[in-house]
Amino acid sequence: MAKSPLKDKDFIPDDESLKKILGSRFPRYQECLEELKKRNLYPEMYWYGPSSGWAPRFCIGEVTVCGIYLAQNPLMGLVGVGDKVGAYLDRDQGLSQRARALYEMTPKKGPLRWIEAQLATRSDLEAFLSLVDGKLRALAEEGVRPSDGPPPPRMRRKDPGPKKEPGKPGRKPTKLPKPKDKPIQVGPSAKLTPAVLVAAGRG
Repeated sequence: MAKSPLKDKDFIPDDESLKKILGSRFPRYQECLEELKKRNLYPEMYWYGPSSGWAPRFCIGEVTVCGIYLAQNPLMGLVGVGDKVGAYLDRDQGLSQRARALYEMTPKKGPLRWIEAQLATRSDLEAFLSLVDGKLRALAEEGVRPSDGPPPPRMRRKDPGPKKEPGKPGRKPTKLPKPKDKPIQVGPSAKLTPAVLVAAGRG
């Protein structure tokens, strides 16, 4: 299978290219966008890494509410839940039964619980949206709410930044190997202090 263009960091995704890449999945993607727009959430194309590639995320300021992985078939909705949001969802009665099951069956990975929801059917989408609504209610408790202003003029694309040099982040520089041939010594040896030179009659 050919590599998806979405996994090319230099690729510039837009509506026309996504329509060709997603094919039969594009109507479902549009349906997801329309539902999230009703909640004043708008897509920002974001580089998730070489395994997931380019995909939209939906934010309130600096807070990411959810995302949609496009390289998978079917599409996959993603909701990250931290401790504060999780404490609210534990007692939230507004979650649908399926959304509750997705939340409870997803283990925590580090500080977050990454809930993945397939978007193959309408019921899949409803479970994903129920999770999004639950997170929005939790964020509202913290005073984080979507803006009621007009949407951005077009889908934004977050610059992934310059390409990193090969190697793991934070790795210390590789030590240079010791030279095989010792360099030619210039001047007296360090052992020959002024006192030794004078004693030897050379000073």
